[in-house]
Amino acid sequence: MISELSKDPSGKVRITTPRFVYQNLLKPIYAEFCKQYPNIELEISVSDATVDILQEGFDLGIRFGERVQEGMVAKRLSQPMKEALFASKDYLKMYGEPLTPNDLKQHKLIQYRFISSNQLAPLLLDNDGETLPVDMPHALIVNDTDLMLDAALNGLGIGRIVAPMVQSYFSTEQLIPVLKNYWYPYSPLYLYFHQNTQKAKRVRVLIDYIMKKLA
Repeated sequence: MISELSKDPSGKVRITTPRFVYQNLLKPIYAEFCKQYPNIELEISVSDATVDILQEGFDLGIRFGERVQEGMVAKRLSQPMKEALFASKDYLKMYGEPLTPNDLKQHKLIQYRFISSNQLAPLLLDNDGETLPVDMPHALIVNDTDLMLDAALNGLGIGRIVAPMVQSYFSTEQLIPVLKNYWYPYSPLYLYFHQNTQKAKRVRVLIDYIMKKLA
């Protein structure tokens, strides 16, 4: 252990993360980490599927709180966020803007299918604290967040994704938020790992780095 503490951290560290987390949180910082710790071989696996990090050989994972495995150490990385609904200007010009949840029945949804379970993601709205399930016709079904955004930008229907991922599109008005008062809340994001994993110096420096940069 004394020998480990005296050395520069080295070896492989594997982390799994959803695509939107990589794009919005890890992409701006991972290169700096690699330059700061050149002897660490960082492996980033981008997947929206729920991953058992122990079974699949990962050191760390980033997921929403309700998807973190039991028995893991979890460190909070973000504030709670919401699932945004949005559409392009062209779509809204052609079909009108929904003003109530009931109006969604006259629109088409760009639906999301979970990779791991193969199930369609239910569309849930928040009606003053009450969960309101909504059924909509589908314009397209995707299992990738980039494809979700691309389809919405092309005016195929109403998209749905966590709000931070589309904020820049709202700022430029490439996409327009829809029914914002009804967006459904998500738990915060957490960095999670097995309690023994952090004992390795190569893993601990990545945990500390991510927490410093993101938490």
